[in-house]
Amino acid sequence: MGIKLKTVIMGEIEVDEEAIITFPNGLPGFPGAKRWVFAGNDEETIKWLICVDCGHICLPVAPPEVVDPNYSPHIPIENLERLQLKDIRDAVLMVILNLPREKPWRGTANLLAPLVLNPTLRLGEQVVLLDERYSVHTPLLSEEERARIEASLQPEGQQGGEE
Repeated sequence: MGIKLKTVIMGEIEVDEEAIITFPNGLPGFPGAKRWVFAGNDEETIKWLICVDCGHICLPVAPPEVVDPNYSPHIPIENLERLQLKDIRDAVLMVILNLPREKPWRGTANLLAPLVLNPTLRLGEQVVLLDERYSVHTPLLSEEERARIEASLQPEGQQGGEE
């Protein structure tokens, strides 16, 4: 059975009720927003996490390995138990991205607070880690890549001497 949902990002979409993920505690900053759904093309890495309860809340998300191939967070057992997961390998992890509208190449990922999902029960929780290896502002691109993009966007005659 489908639910029609008006979103800011994708206009009106229809979502399958079975695709809804419940975050019993909401998300930090959105405590009343408990029902969410992923949207976007299957072949695209970045998806949208859209609040079913309030379609104007749309968060870009991606698998953490896209940002850090060695990502290995320690998820506390109490979080796994709340999500009825026996092992972290049974979970799906996603991270929330911050993509500045005017300069998306300056985007960052929040590796310090991943979304931990039980795909079978459609339950989720954002877990704030106590881990100094990770940051809420992990760059998506290296400083060199960002500088290259910005240089390529400079009007002719304003670029530096390097080619």
